[in-house]
Amino acid sequence: MARITILPSNATAEVADGELLVEAGEQAGVEMEAGCFNCSCGTCAAEVVSGMENLSPATDEELDVLDQWNKDPEKYRLTCCVKLLHGQATLRAGH
Repeated sequence: MARITILPSNATAEVADGELLVEAGEQAGVEMEAGCFNCSCGTCAAEVVSGMENLSPATDEELDVLDQWNKDPEKYRLTCCVKLLHGQATLRAGH
């Protein structure tokens, strides 16, 4: 099982390994912002406070979208297409 924490509410949940971040956040009781659900619009960008190493690798498509939003891919990920593979991650929801 993996663990997600969403700031600023500090909501947490244990989720199955491989869960999408948007779904993991909702399991923690946080309504996560998302638009397209296919890694193309960028509305779901969230800051990864810790646990980046536990997330699925960024795709070229995700990197392009983050670039369009001027978001550093070392700090931000798109929650609709990134999975929490294992371990723990802490996100700051919203832009």
